[in-house]
Amino acid sequence: MKYVKNSVYSETLERLSTLIIEGVYKPGDRLVERELCDRLGVSRTSIREALRQLEAERLVQLIPNKGPVVRQLSKQEFLDLWEIRATLECLAARRFASQGTDQDIAMLEQRIHALEAALQQKDRHFVRVAKNDFFECFMQGSGNLGLPDLLRQLNTQLSFMWASSLRVPGRPTESIRDLLALLEGIKARDSEAAHAAAVIYNMRARKIALAYLEEVLHAAKADGQAPKKTGTRRTRAPAKKLQEA
Repeated sequence: MKYVKNSVYSETLERLSTLIIEGVYKPGDRLVERELCDRLGVSRTSIREALRQLEAERLVQLIPNKGPVVRQLSKQEFLDLWEIRATLECLAARRFASQGTDQDIAMLEQRIHALEAALQQKDRHFVRVAKNDFFECFMQGSGNLGLPDLLRQLNTQLSFMWASSLRVPGRPTESIRDLLALLEGIKARDSEAAHAAAVIYNMRARKIALAYLEEVLHAAKADGQAPKKTGTRRTRAPAKKLQEA
């Protein structure tokens, strides 16, 4: 019975975090237990346990007299987190170039091409999965056992921006070029080139993500910064496919 309970909890946590990360529930949206129970087909106990975990991961925020909402980062929080994220990725790039195995490099190349294929399909879910697979492979190839967990934690807090580049015409193609430049530096065992490619990739991605965050913050200010209760019409449909750039 304990195994079944844990399985239900794990599935509930995964499904709820996916709804937030894929933008079905956006920063500032209220997470109403009754609606979540109906949507996910689980008990309030499972929902509450999942919300507590997401609060610990700083994806959800509990506001007095309002309840849980999708957490909204401030601009300074975003800049601080991104600085750490970029530092970790640059470290990973240097280490991958000097210590990654040939098998690691071949797998990284596969992940980049898988991401490129997902972007061409314009399906948000597949793009997110492919991005996660790429970053997992990138961090694992660095040979630093602590990097994967650290990057996962950061990416959870920055999850609102994972698809921000998809809104910018030409950026998906540009991002693949940036990643291929990173790959070439790693293949050449050139730590400096790999580091430089990681800097460029992060610089471009940061600019786009920051612009998106500023739009979100502006919209929240215009709404009086009041968390919104997500309506049935908005949440019952699955995430839509990407539109043509």
